[in-house]
Amino acid sequence: NEGGQGFYRVHYGSQLLASLLAAPAETMTPIERFNLVNDAWAESLAGELSASAFLDLATHFVEETDRHVWTPLLSSLGFLARVVPADLSPSLERLTRTQLRGVAARLGWSPRPDENELVRELRGEILRALGTLGNDERVQRPARDQYAAGGEMAALDPNVFAAVLAIVAHTGGETEYAEYLRRFKTAQTPQEEQRYLRSLADFRSPALVRRTLDLSLNGQVRTQDAPFLVRDLLMGVHSRELAWAFVKEHWEEMERLYPSQSGLRRLCEGITGLVTPALEEEVRAFFATRDVAFGGKTLLQYLERLRVAVAFREREAAPLRAYLARF
Repeated sequence: NEGGQGFYRVHYGSQLLASLLAAPAETMTPIERFNLVNDAWAESLAGELSASAFLDLATHFVEETDRHVWTPLLSSLGFLARVVPADLSPSLERLTRTQLRGVAARLGWSPRPDENELVRELRGEILRALGTLGNDERVQRPARDQYAAGGEMAALDPNVFAAVLAIVAHTGGETEYAEYLRRFKTAQTPQEEQRYLRSLADFRSPALVRRTLDLSLNGQVRTQDAPFLVRDLLMGVHSRELAWAFVKEHWEEMERLYPSQSGLRRLCEGITGLVTPALEEEVRAFFATRDVAFGGKTLLQYLERLRVAVAFREREAAPLRAYLARF
């Protein structure tokens, strides 16, 4: 253990992991399982534990039922989806389906009367991850059916509703995009408006990505909301290069329109998704010539997170290629 700042960080070597996992998972409390997964993922990001070892660890949690334990597991899958080379994406999708299909089958699509809110939240998160990160047609098909049912969408649990919107956007085209845009503009509640607006960033067609980027500056989206939309596009594997080119081209306009402390700062968080060596080099060169002040060390922290992600990609590329060949 490494003490400091009132917490302990555990270094997980292969022997320690093996001994921890030798005991049945049910003998560990949820907080112990969360700490094990969360600390191991932190070790993997830091280069102390290989990504392959972490993924082996994750296989022991396919029966997991606690939402908090699933949080780092799903976060790791999202991170890997951003950093792996494009040719490894199909293998990572297969791994994701292997990891998530069991819990999705147990949870189903509809809440049960005795469920608590955490279980309902977990259902939405698992379905969303399976339909997007896992690109799973078994989930995408019923999600499209649910959306096509129209009025029945209102009867869905809010967590499932959000998952359906993300999945339909992930697989959708011009028709679905036009419907989402219309619903954003005619939304009856702020929550509905935000759901449809943020879901526009999930459409993957380059033409639709460009349309969404244009919305951030043409007055159709409020200036307090537009930075979040651009941030989401910078974080998307399908949209990050187009979004980064757009930000570079329109930076001065964005500086003028968006509040620096709330809007522009949130937009710049999206640079942490530009996780290729070439994009990182562009990002550093871009901000080296601009006076960006968000207060404190916010921009430096974003750049450090980007460096960690790119270093992970470079360090783990070959081992992950070998590991994912199993799937």
